[in-house]
Amino acid sequence: MPDPFVNQSDAWIGRTIGDRQRYRLDRRVGAGGMGDVFLAMDTLLGQQVALKLLKDTLVTSLDLKKRFEREVAVSAALKSDHIVEVSDYGVTAEGFPFYVMEYLRGQSLGQLLRQQRQLSIERTVNIITQVCDGLSLAHEGVTLWREKATVKEHIQVVHRDLKPDNIFLVPTTLGELVKILDFGIAKIREDRVEYTQLTNMFLGTFHYAAPEQIEVEKDIDGRADIYSLGIILYEMLSGTDPFGLGLNTRSINQMSWALAHTSKPVKPLRSQPSLSNLSPVLEAVVLRCLNKAPSDRFASVNDLKIALQVATTVETETVLPPRTQHDIEDKTTNKTTIRPLTPLSPIVTKSTNINNSTVIRPMGDRTIERPIEPVAPGVTDTILSLGQDSLLEIITEIIGPIASTLIEEIAAQTSSTKELVENLFLYLSTSQQIEFEKKARGLLQKSGTQTRTGQTQAIDANFLQQCEEYLAEIIGPIASSLIQEVMETYPQISPADLVNMLAEKIPNAKQSKKFSRQLIG
Repeated sequence: MPDPFVNQSDAWIGRTIGDRQRYRLDRRVGAGGMGDVFLAMDTLLGQQVALKLLKDTLVTSLDLKKRFEREVAVSAALKSDHIVEVSDYGVTAEGFPFYVMEYLRGQSLGQLLRQQRQLSIERTVNIITQVCDGLSLAHEGVTLWREKATVKEHIQVVHRDLKPDNIFLVPTTLGELVKILDFGIAKIREDRVEYTQLTNMFLGTFHYAAPEQIEVEKDIDGRADIYSLGIILYEMLSGTDPFGLGLNTRSINQMSWALAHTSKPVKPLRSQPSLSNLSPVLEAVVLRCLNKAPSDRFASVNDLKIALQVATTVETETVLPPRTQHDIEDKTTNKTTIRPLTPLSPIVTKSTNINNSTVIRPMGDRTIERPIEPVAPGVTDTILSLGQDSLLEIITEIIGPIASTLIEEIAAQTSSTKELVENLFLYLSTSQQIEFEKKARGLLQKSGTQTRTGQTQAIDANFLQQCEEYLAEIIGPIASSLIQEVMETYPQISPADLVNMLAEKIPNAKQSKKFSRQLIG
């Protein structure tokens, strides 16, 4: 019989425990923060299972014992194809609580990354979207029973310790099946049992912990898990961490990780070796997960999942050929051949079609059709009336010098100012979108003041005729229609803004600049 006060986990090997001595412990296969995991034989059913036993050194702690028992209840309630299944629970004769899980054959994501370091975009997205499916159930909430199953309560669960070693990959005939392991330190929101002396301790792995976890905030929610997924995504795609701490993560002390999460900026994903051609849309998805403030991340794992699926579609599209005169003429008959970036709505709550098209996401040997909802209304006439220079000025103030590159990347794949602005907004949090709107109003008010004081002039018929003549030389007879469209949409537009908006319609950059110089210098 093992001594309950000695840390000798291997002494359990060969023992049988549980009701009717049902489980025989054959070998130890791992250890979590709360207990040791054994490969065991269910002698009643004749099948292998995984059995987790509370660590010897922790069994005397009442708080930790309660937490372990709560882990059992949480894990048993989380019924998902993407969360490891708990099938039984018991206590040994010596008072050691344990629970029984399905035995998974495969490897952890941590093991895979130690072998390959970098994964393909397709495999990365496939793995993380399945993790999102599992977390979605936990974040939405489960029902737990208490007081001998006489009282039930619906609660939300946050994992708080997501890391590659807690993500397990099971090969199947339908492709790679992903399972989340170890809800051992899961945060149950609004759970009274949570408020023990453990609440003031950091629980988790510093390497993947969200800033609010390190600061030991009480109201941690699912966005903490989204931050951890951001770190994992970054490492799966790049083979390194987001803060430039180095590839040998074992040599980095915990304080370095804590300071990085709370105060160090994230390195652009496309600045990493071999990722310079990565889609800026996919980069934006990953970096949004890594915002320091929870409010600037995705609101839910479902939003993150949809954004990843759309970003993958953009990533795999072929490069579009340069626009031609034929393309521009097609636009007037609603037959434009230029496909805009598929929107990545940060507030998607349900799935609908975009232009009657459906995003196809490969998953192993399966193909799943997932309609994607368009961007929610939020791009106002105020913003659309800005010229591209004004857009660049505002977006640079909000996100920094990467703005010019971002606008160039998006503009190359969009065919109108509205599409450009809609896709720019995908890179901004809600608070940043509000800030954008305020700055746009400020610029337009300033422009209106200048007009009233004579610094700019109203548009007269001669100026419009001159615009049409110059524009027709470049794009042909549709020039008149384009000018009329702009004037009807923005009747108070200034001459300079009119020229800027018309210049954006010209696909050739040199011709666009020449047009602007001819009219406004």
